[in-house]
Amino acid sequence: MSGSPDVGYYVGNIASIPRLQIPALKMQDAAQGFRPTEPNTGGTTTAYPCMLALASTWDEDLVNLVAAAIGTEFKGKGANVILGPSVNVHRVAAGGRNFEYLSGEDPHLGFRLTAAYVKGVQEQGVMAVAKHFAFNEQETHRMTMDAKASERTAMELYFAPFRGAVSAGVGSFMCAYNKVNGTYSCQNAELLKKDLRGLMDFQGFVMSDWLATHTPDALAAGMDQEQPGIIQLPLGAKSAVLTDKELNKVDKHIREAAASHVLTAVYRMGLDREPGCTPPNCTQELVSDQTKATTRGQRHEEIAFHAAASSVVLMKNNGLLPLTKDKVRRIAVLGEAAVDETHRTYVGKGSGYVQPDSSAKTPLAAIEERAAKENIEIIRPDSHTPEEAKSLGGTVDAIIVVVGVDASEGSDRTSLDLGHKSDHLVKAAASKAPTIVLLQIPGAVLMPWKGEVGAIAGIFMGGVATGAAWASVLFGDKLPTGRLPLMMPETINDTIQIGENREVDYSEGLLTSYRSPSFKAAFPFGHGLTYTTFEFSGAQQTREGCQAAACVEVTVTNSGKTAGEEVVQAYLHFPEPSGGDEKWVKSTPAKVLKGFHRTQELKPGQTETVLFNFAPEDFTLFSSERGWVEQSKVTVHLGASSEDIRQSLPVEPLS
Repeated sequence: MSGSPDVGYYVGNIASIPRLQIPALKMQDAAQGFRPTEPNTGGTTTAYPCMLALASTWDEDLVNLVAAAIGTEFKGKGANVILGPSVNVHRVAAGGRNFEYLSGEDPHLGFRLTAAYVKGVQEQGVMAVAKHFAFNEQETHRMTMDAKASERTAMELYFAPFRGAVSAGVGSFMCAYNKVNGTYSCQNAELLKKDLRGLMDFQGFVMSDWLATHTPDALAAGMDQEQPGIIQLPLGAKSAVLTDKELNKVDKHIREAAASHVLTAVYRMGLDREPGCTPPNCTQELVSDQTKATTRGQRHEEIAFHAAASSVVLMKNNGLLPLTKDKVRRIAVLGEAAVDETHRTYVGKGSGYVQPDSSAKTPLAAIEERAAKENIEIIRPDSHTPEEAKSLGGTVDAIIVVVGVDASEGSDRTSLDLGHKSDHLVKAAASKAPTIVLLQIPGAVLMPWKGEVGAIAGIFMGGVATGAAWASVLFGDKLPTGRLPLMMPETINDTIQIGENREVDYSEGLLTSYRSPSFKAAFPFGHGLTYTTFEFSGAQQTREGCQAAACVEVTVTNSGKTAGEEVVQAYLHFPEPSGGDEKWVKSTPAKVLKGFHRTQELKPGQTETVLFNFAPEDFTLFSSERGWVEQSKVTVHLGASSEDIRQSLPVEPLS
């Protein structure tokens, strides 16, 4: 079906075969939850934080819970296949769908969070679909662009989240629109057979994206299902490629293999045991209100709030936060995003758009409500101009500026700037009073004023609970615990640019984000402050009882005055990379994330010993000639971000 299906149908529908007890496949988009497409059903599902916001939690348990809640709502709506998660590793900072991608800029983060998400959804009896495989890292020319990438680049950087999906038993993959090394993804045997089924041992089925099937040869190349229906385009309708006439020309064994892959996934997931409604008789389910549902004993509105608040990343704080009456008595709240009741920067646009329900509050409304409990006065300015900001000088103790940027599937962002109007507003406010900047953003942005303000916090399209999340973190009800899943660049030159040609050469290889030796960060990958500080000590390799390739422990102590959580990050450095020629060695990043652990909430003075168990594959690098090559010399860097390294030690992998 098209993006606006007929009444009683889902975005994608495969008819059931009752005589063979084969259930219908009822597929729906899900970037931030179930996307309602039935007339007048906007707001009947929960708008959860986007995938990039979930990535900023660095919390597998929370990602798993949100995924389970989304699965519950899918089931309540009668669907049994979720067209997600989207897990591509970011390459270009201005990618239009970066907000949809759970991996952020890192393969290890993507591997672990993807596995957690897939398990959460599929535990609810709803099949997950990992997408978009592969190299769908930009929207520009997405239907025709040709990603030219080396095997090492694929294996070490871009394939890892998809391996995470396979490790979790994902039911299906969706192949991408673009070409990979000269061949469209959905009929790329190298990609679908050699890499996906061969090297990754994928046991499910491969579906196309809409309009991503070009010839019936796709079946022989490893695609199993073309997305069904007729798509209405500006120049007319485009029907499916795999018509009965064309299918009959395909070798019988190839057809049977494709059908076997689909049915194996269906039965393994148990979709036949609870088939539910059959389109077009699914209207009752499709119009139902799922926002009051519960999962694991928790209300979905509570889960959405907890996820949004946990995704807030505090990037800078000179002591302004948390807000208390002894610090401030009068605060002005500026910025059009502070009062935007359409909540356009709460959710991303495109096929995954989910309309926030009526419980959504603007940042201003939520801040006003919470400030009243502290007897702190909130000033509502007459306008949101630099002139208005300057007029507040001497009349308020602080100014909060809320800045929003939206993004959409189908086009990349034209700039990482917040816009001259927003930048001038922030600068004007900062010139007159201590200023807190709140960013509602779809990905990386530039902050030329970062040295002029007192505090900066960001949330990546936080969904229905964005306003409430801001209020809870600003006033210290919820401690900031988010960490950047990407690098905030100092300038536009500290990013990979969008490929404007039909061929996009991934010539930088592995050297993107924090892995690039030339990029400078305004705020580094993995960075995130809280309202306390932590010390790391006693890092050592432990051998006794170690069942992994290597075990490393470090002690984390809350050295501040309030409670808080730390995310300990383990980066590996290979001082003498072995596996290739001099060019291969030079293309090896100085450090790569291979572990992270969120501590429990530690009180002042409290400690926790964090143990990292490194798997054998953590100590390998890929060579096209030799495959995965074990590295004998390894240094482990332990820190609070990719740049904030606290402890380092050489490690000897156990044989």
